[in-house]
Amino acid sequence: MQTKYIFFLAFVFILMNACEDVIDIELSDEDVGLYAVEAKITTEDNPYVFLYKTQPVSSAEPYIGVSGAVVTISDNSQPPQTIQLAEDPENTGLYIPEEGITFHGEYNKEYMVSISVGETTLTASDMLAKVEPIDSIQVHSSLRGDHLFLGIFTYGNETPGIGNYYKWDIYINNELLSGSEYLAVVSDEMVDGNYVNGFEIFTDFHDPEEPSERLLNLGDTIQVKQTSISEFAWHFYSQMFEQGQTGGLFSVPPANIKGNFLSDDGRQVLGLFTAHDVSASNVVVIDEAIEEQLKE
Repeated sequence: MQTKYIFFLAFVFILMNACEDVIDIELSDEDVGLYAVEAKITTEDNPYVFLYKTQPVSSAEPYIGVSGAVVTISDNSQPPQTIQLAEDPENTGLYIPEEGITFHGEYNKEYMVSISVGETTLTASDMLAKVEPIDSIQVHSSLRGDHLFLGIFTYGNETPGIGNYYKWDIYINNELLSGSEYLAVVSDEMVDGNYVNGFEIFTDFHDPEEPSERLLNLGDTIQVKQTSISEFAWHFYSQMFEQGQTGGLFSVPPANIKGNFLSDDGRQVLGLFTAHDVSASNVVVIDEAIEEQLKE
């Protein structure tokens, strides 16, 4: 996994070459066949839970979802609000609300997910913190070495009080960056309560001699969603970064990163359940004026 570490205004910023919230983990033989979960709830979209079992690293087959689970998500209200998810008939192991049902998260609530499969029950919880609304984004040139690339910059207030954590999702032409996507996660420890005046969350690095490698092109529309994440999720992604920096030909395989799922049979469960408040930015169209900045 390719990673970069960037410091800006004393932000601790992680850029990881990965699919959104999909975690690649080195597995030993005894780790094969463990349950793994990707689960999320937000204030914007319905929740989802993807349940599958791990495979050997050498396997080229896609992860196979696990059917037949009973999946519920609830909050810490009194009485709690609860929804039971149904398996998507077109995607084995993917559990979503039934058609016509809406269940969005609310900030300042804790959410719990429970997955019963066979005689095993998996559980996890995460706090959904309020996110500071994003003011705006800009797309303009960014000088790196001797070359200019387009960068995406965010602007907005940072909530006073240490302990806020953020994640940005970048959409190009209404599609979330995937494959070579950069997952951006940040802590507010060194910029608490300040105005963030142009934080570069993405740089469209490419071979200057190969314009076809560009991800940001003339006419593209760009939007960013700024989301809250919990401290646990921040530490989880930080460990992912650290593992990415220590790999090598003769390195000892890293230990699996501990997620927030527990199993009542005591076995390890891989993966993460996250809860997010969401603030969407303005939409920027890459026009001739922006494109011309690359020729300066």
